[in-house]
Amino acid sequence: MIQFKLQEYTLLIVYLCACCSVSGVPVTNYVYAHFYGTTKNINGYQIIFSPYPTVPLAKDNSTLINLSLLDENNRNVNNISASLVIKEKNSGQIVKSFPFKPYEFSDITIPFTFPKEGDYIVTAEFKINGDPVYGERPLRADFDLPAANPNQVIPLDELIIYYVIPASIVIAGVTIYLRKKGKI
Repeated sequence: MIQFKLQEYTLLIVYLCACCSVSGVPVTNYVYAHFYGTTKNINGYQIIFSPYPTVPLAKDNSTLINLSLLDENNRNVNNISASLVIKEKNSGQIVKSFPFKPYEFSDITIPFTFPKEGDYIVTAEFKINGDPVYGERPLRADFDLPAANPNQVIPLDELIIYYVIPASIVIAGVTIYLRKKGKI
């Protein structure tokens, strides 16, 4: 009985999704999705810093530095220029400086490989077209970011995404199969 209801609901969801994407259901062109992470508020703007993984591993080329610049209504600020400077926290030495680059939207992802483990300061800089203050002089925000030893334990977010969820799916699948065969 449960198996039958599950199949019905699955088919209903698939049917509704197909109908909505093909037929006359109006779809808006505006999508407001932002990164979620450490937030700093500066003069009516929010700068959101969300690295992935949350604690990057040194010498790992899969690190992404995600930034969002939002206005007072939590909307993207369009047509900006952004720069990123990464410094060692203890020495203040610049590890990498990304020059200003224009972006149509203010959700930005920059890949970066930290050369060694340690503490870093990531400085995000934004020039905002049309803003009387930050049109020429950049809006700046500093964020602390440690880079961990790549030989340490797997970070929690990666552990859940890459190991716990797939293992749970396999266990659930085996359980359903064995129940269907009447062995459980």
